[in-house]
Amino acid sequence: MRRKLAFPVLLLLGFALPAYADSTIGFRAGMAIDPDEFVIGIHFRTDPISEKSLFIVPSFEAGFGDATMIAINGDIHWVFDIESKLDPYIGGGVTVNWFDTDNGNSDTEVGGSVLGGLMLGQTDLGRMFLELKLGLGDVPDAKILVGWNLH
Repeated sequence: MRRKLAFPVLLLLGFALPAYADSTIGFRAGMAIDPDEFVIGIHFRTDPISEKSLFIVPSFEAGFGDATMIAINGDIHWVFDIESKLDPYIGGGVTVNWFDTDNGNSDTEVGGSVLGGLMLGQTDLGRMFLELKLGLGDVPDAKILVGWNLH
């Protein structure tokens, strides 16, 4: 399992570290569907990598419910440039999930996701977001998340 996780983690760090100076960290929580779980996590949002609209957002999540889940995600967000305090975005990414069930079985799965979200108004402390993520492969079918990007 260690070998399976090493490449995605190194890939995420390789993309995220060059943009570290102007990046933000944030927190997320929500629900996963199939398996049904409460999810909490942290993420790292890079400075835009192209003309203010494309961001790399790796994250780490833990889920508790039908199984215990640890997820490492590598997402890309494309934020629409509209004149509003609300900024919608779409994106996708790869995910590595480790599941541990109540009967002692564990499994590691690699999959993908497509996502959409909405960044809410800016404050002195950061910005709140709402996100829906649909899983591709043997990963949670969907996640509904709310979170906060700190400044």
